[in-house]
Amino acid sequence: MSRVSLRSLTLADAPTVLALMRRAEGGLGRLPDEMDLPWMEDAITGALAGGLAIGAWDGASLAGVIKASRMPSVQFQHVLWDLTVAVAPESQGQGVGARLFSELLATAATLTPRIERVELVVREGLTHAIRLYERIGFRREGRFERRFRLADGSCEADIPMALLL
Repeated sequence: MSRVSLRSLTLADAPTVLALMRRAEGGLGRLPDEMDLPWMEDAITGALAGGLAIGAWDGASLAGVIKASRMPSVQFQHVLWDLTVAVAPESQGQGVGARLFSELLATAATLTPRIERVELVVREGLTHAIRLYERIGFRREGRFERRFRLADGSCEADIPMALLL
């Protein structure tokens, strides 16, 4: 974990980020075949347009990513949303996710207009992720019942969470 360095993502990173997201798909809201390069390029472009997109690199290998976009309407410019975090399977449990969140929050504090709220949504079965988010300071703000359909046809609730800065 000490070898991991953090830096902002660029569009040139899109193929590498796409490969990581496909490998880490278990907690994401898209299946691997729903992810393609134009989608990833749009996601990075959207995040960088007033929000953040950060990669954690272990040498030349991408260990994790985090991105969040600024809400487009003027009334919501103080909010980062559509937050996605993904950590390579071999890097999970090594603090990469916590380090990405720390960098996201530190960088968000420097943005203008000022960020006052960071939002994410996580499916209820990802209890390890929910524990991480709560340790960081996110609070649950409700439940979207039967929102996430699993491969076996069953459903889980999505849990909206927010961190007020």
